[in-house]
Amino acid sequence: MNRNLILVGISLFFWGIGEGFFLIFQPLYLQELGASPVLIGTILGAMGIAMAVLQIPAGYLTDKVGPRPVMWASWVLGSSAAWVMALSSGLSMFIIGLFLYGMTSFVIAPMNAYISSVRGGLSVGRALTFISAIYNFGAVLGPIAGGYIGEHFGLKNTFVIGAVVFIISTAVIFLVKP
Repeated sequence: MNRNLILVGISLFFWGIGEGFFLIFQPLYLQELGASPVLIGTILGAMGIAMAVLQIPAGYLTDKVGPRPVMWASWVLGSSAAWVMALSSGLSMFIIGLFLYGMTSFVIAPMNAYISSVRGGLSVGRALTFISAIYNFGAVLGPIAGGYIGEHFGLKNTFVIGAVVFIISTAVIFLVKP
């Protein structure tokens, strides 16, 4: 198996853990920060619109500069956004971090293009499903640990630990070659 494909897998495994630490707890933490259920729904819905719209420029940019720099940008943005959420002291700053984090969904097209180009002898389908499975293994571990941390040490700490894990994931993704 190709070294770059393994590195993407390792990075996504850690991303899955980090994201799992806080992703499903976002509505609870928004409520803790004072958001009503209607506001929570509006925030998450608006974030979904931003996530959808950003797919088009991401594909265009991937064609212009290649998938690796666009992937790197997403990882850096995601790590930064996680730190904004982790360090926020109020609802407004947390929402900014949440929107920034949602914007990282633009990684899908460049990441799939990159995986397809470094798949070695694997078929495109096998390479993509292999990487997806590795991410999802991490995404299973993250919520379990996040739930424990959130219950015993507070939900804010799930964002801090998730942000730390994202730094590891980002360091690994910077090791991939063109």
